[in-house]
Amino acid sequence: MTFFATASRSVTLSVLTLGLMASGAQALDLDWHGQFRGETNTIFGYTHGVAAGNGYTIPNNGDSTASFQNLFFRLKPRALVNDNISIHSDIWFGAPDTGLFGSNGSTNHVNNSIAGNSIVSAEEFYAELASDFGTVRVGRVPLQYGLGLVWNNDPSDFDRLPSNGDAITLVTKLGAFKFMPSIVKYQDHYSSSSPAGASAKGSAGVSDYALALAYNNDDEQLDASILFMRRLAGQNANVVNPLQTTGTSGFAYNLWDFYARKKAGIFTLKAELPLTSGIYAGTTYSSVSGVLNADADLNDHWKLKLNAGSASGQASGSSGKLTAFYFHPDYRPGLLMFNYNFKSIATNSGSPYDNGITNARFLALSADYTSGKFSHEFKGIYALADQVADGSTAPYFNTYSGRYETPVAGQAQEKGLGFEMDYLLGYEWDEAVKFGVNLGLYFPGKFYDYSAAATPNTSKTVFGTNLNMLVKF
Repeated sequence: MTFFATASRSVTLSVLTLGLMASGAQALDLDWHGQFRGETNTIFGYTHGVAAGNGYTIPNNGDSTASFQNLFFRLKPRALVNDNISIHSDIWFGAPDTGLFGSNGSTNHVNNSIAGNSIVSAEEFYAELASDFGTVRVGRVPLQYGLGLVWNNDPSDFDRLPSNGDAITLVTKLGAFKFMPSIVKYQDHYSSSSPAGASAKGSAGVSDYALALAYNNDDEQLDASILFMRRLAGQNANVVNPLQTTGTSGFAYNLWDFYARKKAGIFTLKAELPLTSGIYAGTTYSSVSGVLNADADLNDHWKLKLNAGSASGQASGSSGKLTAFYFHPDYRPGLLMFNYNFKSIATNSGSPYDNGITNARFLALSADYTSGKFSHEFKGIYALADQVADGSTAPYFNTYSGRYETPVAGQAQEKGLGFEMDYLLGYEWDEAVKFGVNLGLYFPGKFYDYSAAATPNTSKTVFGTNLNMLVKF
């Protein structure tokens, strides 16, 4: 009975909110956009064995098939106050990462300030003011940069964990250049670009002091930008240091993120290179990662794409220096390997989509064919680990737990993360409605056989399906 009472209050609040917005529409011009989407996911054989010990064991809880569905609806109204002022918002009904059929669990958001685990929440709400010195944004703003390795709020059809923050930002344009300073505060620290990943969670706020400089030349079809970010969290942030078994602290590190895009004839090249340096939970932190994308538009029907990247890992042995880097989870080169979090699915903890790439070097090749209302994408992905357990007694860094663990001496870990083949079929019913059928076959590498125990894991071939429907307006 409590559940129905709580749900009823949430619905009442949402109706009142929409009613107020509707009454305000008499005096303001409202521009409405949004989307509705539903999908079902089925993953066969995602467990990697039940060997004793830590390692990369994914427990088999009696059923190696996972099946879950998502239901999500968002409204993005914009109120035009006058020629210089507009109010933007993004209202969520459910959640794109855990809005499962039959439930609406709380969400783990990346760099977010979101209204807890309420059924209806405001992902964004901010004022945009046009002035003589530039455009100012104040409020809970979307955060997007480059290919989305750090800040990812690309309005794609099936984004899961879009970045946002409570911020003050300025965009000033001087000819072909843009100057963009910003101050961002996050309600909760859960950053995919932090070395400890899901372990780096605390109650204290995190601040970004960022400055971006961008250059755009449409004639040369060239974009280039540099983002500098100083990321800070106080001592009471309770950030876990993965090099230590006990103790928590804050952090203060710099992030330089370089991005470029160049189009030449049928080819388009894009690259992003994030570099970090500073102190994380009392330990020196330094990492180098990056991604290169290359597309070739052969004709009106065929496109070839290459996606190569490297997310730095953490070497064996407590060297006193952190080097691991986590991409934003919404950067997904494939359907299975770098999309679903198999560990979270098996243990029923966290979001099944929270799987930021780390400790990996990958190459993805794909061919896209479009004809009429149908689109086809054929993709192959191969990946290797950047760092592995070296077979010595030195502790190795487990990317599942985000901590160092004790190995079994004499058992070296292999680097192969595996190979994946995907087929993505899309059908455009009309301008607003799309259907998708996605199939993936993943052959896990020997990297996941490592169990830090005398008995290794036994990797299984993973087969996954995703059926979806999208309505955009």
